[in-house]
Amino acid sequence: MRRLICLVMLTQVFSVGCAIEAGGFEFDKEYLYSRDAIVPPFQKSREFFDMPNRPGNYEVIMVSENVGPLTFRMVRARGEQEKTLVQRRSYRAGNHEFEAYFNNLSGNDDLIVEIANSNPVASATVSVFVVEVPAH
Repeated sequence: MRRLICLVMLTQVFSVGCAIEAGGFEFDKEYLYSRDAIVPPFQKSREFFDMPNRPGNYEVIMVSENVGPLTFRMVRARGEQEKTLVQRRSYRAGNHEFEAYFNNLSGNDDLIVEIANSNPVASATVSVFVVEVPAH
């Protein structure tokens, strides 16, 4: 239930941000990233979020309504080095959810999220949200 409320709040924040930008006000897009990834059958998708000089704490949320199984992976990238922070596999027939925190306190790291689709028949559409959150 908390995740559903969080997603509704993210949608509302994104909608308000777009309305503010359309109204002539400046909206800082660096606080919220939103991207849809389409992953073909038996393929992977890697989404790179460039976060140079952006220290902070971030929450990464990935959701999909497609038939799985899907594997979600979150990676910290610094230069040529990559380190897997979290990896989870979801076997659901819809309502796939992944939620994790990415702490970039030094501001030197970038974020990579990877989605692997193990369904042999259908592509998967995964919505990826990265939101800056207060320190926890």
